[in-house]
Amino acid sequence: MTIEFKQRHMDMSNKKIQHLFTAFKNELKQTKQPLKNHKAIFAISHCRTSSMGASFYSCKNNHEAIEIFHSCRHRSCFLCAQRKRLEWIEKQKQRLFNTPHFHVIFTLPHEYLPLWRFNEKLFTSIIFKASQTTLLELLADKKYGGVTPGILMTLHTWGRKLNLHPHTHCLVSAGGLDADKHWKAIDKFLLPSGVIRKVYRGKVQSLIKAAFQSGEITLPADWHEGRFWSQYRSLYRKEWSVRIEERYEHGKGVVLYLARYCKGGPLHPEQIKSATSNRVELSYLDHRDKKTKRQHLKPMELIQRLLIHVPPKGIHTARYFGLYSAASKSKHIIARNIHGTLSGVGPSAGSRIADMLLYCKTCGGSASLSHQQWPMRQKGISINKNTRLGRFVGHVQQVDETDIAKGVYDDST
Repeated sequence: MTIEFKQRHMDMSNKKIQHLFTAFKNELKQTKQPLKNHKAIFAISHCRTSSMGASFYSCKNNHEAIEIFHSCRHRSCFLCAQRKRLEWIEKQKQRLFNTPHFHVIFTLPHEYLPLWRFNEKLFTSIIFKASQTTLLELLADKKYGGVTPGILMTLHTWGRKLNLHPHTHCLVSAGGLDADKHWKAIDKFLLPSGVIRKVYRGKVQSLIKAAFQSGEITLPADWHEGRFWSQYRSLYRKEWSVRIEERYEHGKGVVLYLARYCKGGPLHPEQIKSATSNRVELSYLDHRDKKTKRQHLKPMELIQRLLIHVPPKGIHTARYFGLYSAASKSKHIIARNIHGTLSGVGPSAGSRIADMLLYCKTCGGSASLSHQQWPMRQKGISINKNTRLGRFVGHVQQVDETDIAKGVYDDST
C-alpha cells in the first residue's frame, strides 16, 4: 500500500505529515501515549477537517455558502505552524538590533537522555539556565568584553535524523552595553571554545546535582542512586559539545537564521520523498559534511520520533536574555537608538500571509462570514476517550484559520 498524498492544482506537500498520521490512526490507537501526545495526534490528524468545525462565508445575495474548516492551532501541527512562524519572525525583527550576531549551540550530553525523558520540564529549565548564564557571565568579564549582549535562545530536541538530541540555539549580538551603558562591539571572536565548554559543563552539572539532592529528579526504572552518581562523575572527564558557528554580519543573515532554526520544527514535509505502508524515505542534511542524505524508517517509527518532540504544556521553547529580555527594556532602548532593529530587513510576514479574499462561486461577489459551527465534546469525559470516539477536543482549537498554503484555498482533506 502506498500512502496517498493528495494533490490537486496546488502543491499539497504541506499536508504530507497529516496524511501520514491519518493513514496510521488505527495503529496509533493501540499505542500508549502521554496526554500531550494524544492532543497532538488528534490536532494534526483533524486539522482543517469537519471534526474541527467550520466557518461559512456568503455573498450579499445569499447564494451557496463557502465552507472553510477550522485549523487546530496546535504548535506541533505543521499546517498551523507556518503562519505563526512568520508572525513570530516579524516580532523578532522588531526586537533584534541591526548589528552582527553570533550563533552558539549548547548540547546536552547523550548520557543524560534517559533522565531527560523522565524529567523533560526540569532539564529544559536546566539547559536554558546553564546556556544563558554561561554567555552572560563570561561576556560580563572585562577579559571577554565586559558587556551585556542581547540573546535570543531557542530549544530544539531533535537531531538531523529526528533522534532525541536536546540543544539550544543562541543568537548573541556581537556587542552590548558596558557598565556605563555605552555600546561596545565584539570583534570576530566571541569567546574561547575551551573556556565556554568548561563553564557550561560546570553550570549544567551544578544544577543537576542540586536537583537530584533536593529530590526533583525522577530516575528511570533501571537506574539507582549509585548509577546516577557514577554517570554524573564520568561526565567531568568528557569534553562537552558547544559550537560557536559563523558570525552573521548583516541583518539579512539574522532573519534567515530565525526562519531556519528557531521555528522550523523537527520535520519539513518536503523532506518526505516517498511513503508506503512499510517504509518512509526522508532526506536530511548531514551537518558534518554538508551533504544531503536519505534515511528509511517504518511509518510508525517516524510518527513516534515526531511525537518525542512534542513539548509539554507550558514550556516556552524560545526565550530572551540580556538586552533582549523584558527586564532590560530601558537598556534595549539605548542600544536600539544606536543600531536600530531588523524591522525593515527582508519581506514582512504580512506580505506573505495576506488575508484571503473569498468570492461567491455563483455571482462572483465578495463573501463575508455568515456563521460558524463548533463541534463540542461531551463534558466529563477524558480527552483520551473523546479522541477514541473521534470527538472534537475543544480546548485545542482556539480560532479559525484558512489553509493558506501557496495562498490558495483547497477544500480536500
